Amino acid sequence: MLALATFAGLLLASANLRDLLLEAARLVTPLAVLATLPGQAAAAFLCAGALWALKPGVGFLSCFISRLLRDASGNLPVSLPGSSTVIGARALVLTGGETRAAISASALDKAAETAAQIPFILLAAFILWHQLEGYVRLPHWTVLATLAVGLVALVAGGLTLWRFGRHSRLAKRLREEARHLLAEAKRQRSGLPLCFLLHFIAWCAGGVQIWMAGLALGFDLTLWEAIAIESAAYAGRALFFFIPAGLVSQEAGLVAAGLIFGLAPAEALALGFVLRLRDAVMAAALLLWPWLEWRGRRS
Repeated sequence: MLALATFAGLLLASANLRDLLLEAARLVTPLAVLATLPGQAAAAFLCAGALWALKPGVGFLSCFISRLLRDASGNLPVSLPGSSTVIGARALVLTGGETRAAISASALDKAAETAAQIPFILLAAFILWHQLEGYVRLPHWTVLATLAVGLVALVAGGLTLWRFGRHSRLAKRLREEARHLLAEAKRQRSGLPLCFLLHFIAWCAGGVQIWMAGLALGFDLTLWEAIAIESAAYAGRALFFFIPAGLVSQEAGLVAAGLIFGLAPAEALALGFVLRLRDAVMAAALLLWPWLEWRGRRS
């Protein structure tokens, strides 16, 4: 909400920004939004297959519903970090899954999805490198410094939590539950290679959506360039994971990568608007959640 309020303040204060957003909005067409939906549906099937490969104890349809709810809730501006994974696990339980199996499968699936983004980003970095090579010197030291600071903060936070919470009653209960979940995860880990591969293909399907939207809008983008732009958008979103739905950070990544491939800021923002409208269409899947809860209570 803070990011949204900050963006709203900048919008009110800057006439240039308002003009840029209006220009981008005028470029958006319903056809461009529709062009992304087949790719989004394919990505949803791939992600459902990745979850099903982890043997969560339910069928493919339940995994598909879980992923639909998880992705729809994760793209809401009011969602909290991690809440979408919880909703996905809850959907597995409501469709007949056992609680621990649903939790461990959802956690492993989230880990595999995050890990699969690494080769996807490396693929985009390779494309960007060849695009920039010869006239831009990439600041390697800034990337390394950012990763080092993030790693130090993560380790320090983990050590602090371990030092002050390891002897509490809650910590003992969590350790006991963690043992059960680890036993469940060991059973499911044989599906991780297939899960990882399907998630990598699903990430690439996001680049196909950018490419199809660009074609519908009349932009001169190749498929490889679209994959690189998609990766930049989600890299910015992952970097600022604490911002609900990656508001502003996703659009900033699109604009930055779009400039490298010859897109004007308004054109890159138009692609961002198309993706947000696609997410709004897919958010209709959240209507399944109340029905699942009602059916679960009846049974």
